[in-house]
Amino acid sequence: MDLPEPRQQTAPPGGVQGDATFSLVVLSLTEALSLGGLLGNAAVLWLLSSNVYRNPCSIYLLDVACADLIFLGCHTVAVVSDLLPGQTAIPGFVHASLATLRFFCHLVGLGLLAAVSAEQCLAALLPTWYLCRRPRHLATAVCALSWALGLVLHLLASGACSPPLGEPGRPLCRAAWQAAAVLLGLLSGALGASGLLLLLCVERGPPRPPPGRFPALVLLSVLLSLSCDLPFGVYWLARSLRWRAPHRFSALSLLTAALHRAAKPVVCFCLGSAPGRRRRDPLRLVLQRALGEDAEVRAGGETPRRGLVEEAA
Repeated sequence: MDLPEPRQQTAPPGGVQGDATFSLVVLSLTEALSLGGLLGNAAVLWLLSSNVYRNPCSIYLLDVACADLIFLGCHTVAVVSDLLPGQTAIPGFVHASLATLRFFCHLVGLGLLAAVSAEQCLAALLPTWYLCRRPRHLATAVCALSWALGLVLHLLASGACSPPLGEPGRPLCRAAWQAAAVLLGLLSGALGASGLLLLLCVERGPPRPPPGRFPALVLLSVLLSLSCDLPFGVYWLARSLRWRAPHRFSALSLLTAALHRAAKPVVCFCLGSAPGRRRRDPLRLVLQRALGEDAEVRAGGETPRRGLVEEAA
């Protein structure tokens, strides 16, 4: 499904040994972060799916956690062949399928994060208009469109680059990955612009009631994506388009991709935790607080207060 790796120049024995040691260290760190990220995103998915609490924030977070979970599941297996080529027994078509699925989930997660960041900009700039005029099922429609667009691109790239097409399929395969490169650039630009605008709105906008903790979660997620996840997209496009990339950059991009997805659940729970409490709150309550619900546990139950972004009744 993907094009073969470009040939590397012959390296001296010392360089090969150093690259092998570096790959083993990065592989160990990547596998540890991937397993931790699987547990964290699975916990977020379970807490959101088992709770009737729904608002646009939770819908976006549910889909982002699902994309990250699929990515890390594929990443845990495929990264072994990426860092130790020729030393594993994973069939080539299995590795190609997992690798392409990783990029598909990468694009879906990037699109979802750009969408929720743009919505937060609207909520910060025009809060009253946004809450009154916002379509009720906008979050669901945007998430479904992101998954559908990513799936279509995944099928096009897989079909165009599959072996049955042979040599005539090479130009079509390159065109599919060039389209993916354009989409990656557009999503990255939209993500950076919306994140910067949201930061300016929150920090320098007119005074208004506190917007809750979800904008901070979005801003941190944007920063993590641009700093940790973007190198993976660059590496994968360079590999698919047969551009030569340094081995250590490729290895570090795999590590930072796992770090980004393992850190998001940690950031979410840290933002939702209430400092100074003598007892620990339930994880469900911590997650709700991170999504904009300032809930306090009382003897008789919970009293939620609406955040900035709330589904219009």
